[in-house]
Amino acid sequence: MNSVEWKDSVGGEDRSEEPRKLNGRGKHMKSLKMQSANGPAVKSCAVGHLGVLLAIGLAIGAPGPSAQDAHSFTVDTSQSRVAISGNIMGAPVHEQGPGSLLAQYGGTIVATVSGNSIQFPGDSRVVATISGDWQPLSDGNPGSELANYGGTASDFSSTGVAAVRDVEVDVASGTLALVDGMFDTQGITLSIPESAPTSIAYRVQGFFDDSGVAALGGARASGQSAQGSLTNVGGEQVLTLPINYRFYFSLMSPNDTAVSLTGLLVATRRL
Repeated sequence: MNSVEWKDSVGGEDRSEEPRKLNGRGKHMKSLKMQSANGPAVKSCAVGHLGVLLAIGLAIGAPGPSAQDAHSFTVDTSQSRVAISGNIMGAPVHEQGPGSLLAQYGGTIVATVSGNSIQFPGDSRVVATISGDWQPLSDGNPGSELANYGGTASDFSSTGVAAVRDVEVDVASGTLALVDGMFDTQGITLSIPESAPTSIAYRVQGFFDDSGVAALGGARASGQSAQGSLTNVGGEQVLTLPINYRFYFSLMSPNDTAVSLTGLLVATRRL
């Protein structure tokens, strides 16, 4: 399998349900760093030592605001769709067949909601559903196989097909201000986990012939300019995330393939 180089961007600016096979994922862990304040020395005082130990115990045991408010939102497949566009090795991408460049999404989004802020700590698992049988096979050989996306591109000398399979993405951010149910998504990073089986298979014929498959794990993009929302509807909390990201990949030469993702993710949880 070829290796892939990537850099991320949004809107052209460089910033570098039936899921299929999914591998394990890494976890983010937070470490606690404590610093003691200067104060009067306590000499041979059992009560003083006991108080210090009790204070440390309370500090370690007390839940942080993010931990107590972390929630898992279920992605609504019927409302979540993401289309791809761009170019394969410089040639514009077109559909292989109706709907080949549009996929629905399912899975879960992990979000921390605390008062007037929201954060995406990572460990989300958003997966694309199958949109059809698209060329080439998963190893780049001739034939059609189930895939999330399938595109074709041609220029004056060559014609190529490509299929993206096992798409899985994570959503992560720092703390974002939540104002009247709205938040800025510029600080959100959309990434394909390193361990994800996401790949693109391609086959080119014409002036030159080539085929293969490239792993897409580790690609990431951030910086989109859009507003997300978090609202209460009946007995549910509804999270809406617009998607407008561009990824660059290297198939035969550096950054010869650009893929833009545009659409919407809608996820809910019971209150």
